[in-house]
Amino acid sequence: MLKLVKITPFMLLYFLYGCAPPSSIKTHNTMDDESLISHASNLDTKNLYSSNWPSQSWWLSLEDSQLNQLIAKALKNSPDIQMANANLEKASAFVMSADSKFDPVVSADAGVTRSRLSRVEDYSYQGNKYGTVYNLGLNMNYSFDLWGGNKAAWVASVNDQKAAEIDHQAAKINLSSAIIRIYIQLANAYSLEDLAKEDLERTQRIVSITRQLLSNGLTSDDHLYTAQGNEASAKQVLKNRTLSIQLLKNALATLVGAGPDLANTINRPDAHMGTKLNLPEQLPANLIAHRPDIVAAKWRVEAANKNIEVAKTRFYPNVNLSASAGFKKIAGDSMFGEESRSWSVGPAISLPLFTQGLKANLIDQTASYDAAVAQYNKTIVKAFGDVTDSVLSIKSINEQIQDAEQSLQLVTKSYHITEKRYQSGMGSQLEVLLIENQLLQAESVTTQLKNQLQEQQVALIEALGGGFEDSQSTSVSKQ
Repeated sequence: MLKLVKITPFMLLYFLYGCAPPSSIKTHNTMDDESLISHASNLDTKNLYSSNWPSQSWWLSLEDSQLNQLIAKALKNSPDIQMANANLEKASAFVMSADSKFDPVVSADAGVTRSRLSRVEDYSYQGNKYGTVYNLGLNMNYSFDLWGGNKAAWVASVNDQKAAEIDHQAAKINLSSAIIRIYIQLANAYSLEDLAKEDLERTQRIVSITRQLLSNGLTSDDHLYTAQGNEASAKQVLKNRTLSIQLLKNALATLVGAGPDLANTINRPDAHMGTKLNLPEQLPANLIAHRPDIVAAKWRVEAANKNIEVAKTRFYPNVNLSASAGFKKIAGDSMFGEESRSWSVGPAISLPLFTQGLKANLIDQTASYDAAVAQYNKTIVKAFGDVTDSVLSIKSINEQIQDAEQSLQLVTKSYHITEKRYQSGMGSQLEVLLIENQLLQAESVTTQLKNQLQEQQVALIEALGGGFEDSQSTSVSKQ
């Protein structure tokens, strides 16, 4: 007996060692955020700006009430937001399910059973007996979390819930940014429509001048036909740009989650994007942390890590406690009498003997962790790419705008001189048409470059998280 007592601990250790998960199943990928940030040479990391840039609801600084109303409606009615809400509810349900594992399972039952016993079922081997059994009782089952599997599963579900919450915020940011981009395009479309109207007025003025010159015998009919052809082309361009405005309004209504009637109520934008955004000239690499997709990916890595812990605990023995208490009686007995009382208590130990399925589950969870890490690294790389592209584009477009504005000033002066010369009969219509075409191109290029600048400014804000702030802790624990 003494020998048995001495060897029991060793047998137990050997037993547990045999149940341990195989050490050959390991993760392979590592999170590369630090090394990526250290190699972000295109971003300035010395001049650190406040971590609250850009702020939440940054578009309010544009002071356009119509834009604010469109975004507010979209955040309430958009199907994308509704989908994000559903995913968040589902993640919350998983947390509730994981949390319930810590509580005992208690159920109540009551029933009446009327039966006829055959000879085989009757212990007296007579058969043809009838009986009625009444039962009323409680059942309880409790599983001890000896190896922390339930706790790890709960932490994993909470991490997934955090990721779903951040995805919900990301959906809002993506939707608001998309609306702002189209709103900028709408403002640009109105500006291009203004240019088309100005061009139409110029062509009509040239037609009027040509008619006067023709009536005075200073030009020929073909010059008038050419001027009238240019007028017709200007009308076609104007109609096309008016159509673009209507299409952009419809696109806004679609993003908001409303019908075409909303498009008819959208007016010309009042926001002045170029003077309101006030972006920093240099950006620190640590502002990348504003991106919600990076934060959500990190939460999912932590959840995947906890799921590996859950998979490992499945290899160890588990202890359950079952208990039941109640009353069972047959016809004629008292329901709550001494003879009807019934109870049972019993522990149960389960031990996996064939672990091939458990190994497969552990491999699956390990692969899921590697996939989550790879997705995190991919998101980091994409984030730096997005920010770098926007920064380079903004710098280049600013320089292009300076050149385009200088070109526009010179072409405008040349046009006025040429038009006066033609009006006085000293110049040719060809000179006017050529310089008019150059003026139209210069005006369009300048307007479109300013539109591109505004779009890139919005893209940079979106690339930096669009004002997202992670107020959640970096770790989760259940006491």
